[in-house]
Amino acid sequence: MERQSGSDPRPDPTKMANQPALQTSSGTVWIVVGGLFLLASLVSFGAMVLGGNGQAVPVAITGALLAVALYTALVVARFSVGPGTKRLRVMAICMLTMAFTSLLGIWICALIEGAALETAAGS
Repeated sequence: MERQSGSDPRPDPTKMANQPALQTSSGTVWIVVGGLFLLASLVSFGAMVLGGNGQAVPVAITGALLAVALYTALVVARFSVGPGTKRLRVMAICMLTMAFTSLLGIWICALIEGAALETAAGS
């Protein structure tokens, strides 16, 4: 017996928008994962500030401040936006933006440090 696509009242569980983390979660998972990612980001940016040659320090500090600001926005959204999919989507956007900006910042820092090492080796 073949089913028509419109007759099934259950949402498709394979669609990203239908995942429990974006439908029924309380938001705690986003706070925990965001906190772990923030910790990893701050360790990486700290290594650039403390262990590098100093060329990437402004970018590392800016990246760390952005990560902290986005995590703060994530936590504020958890307690200020009403429960439901809107709150979970705002929290997901904050987390993904934090991940993107942190990874971009670390990559830029690595490029700056690498270029400074090449310049020093060439002298």
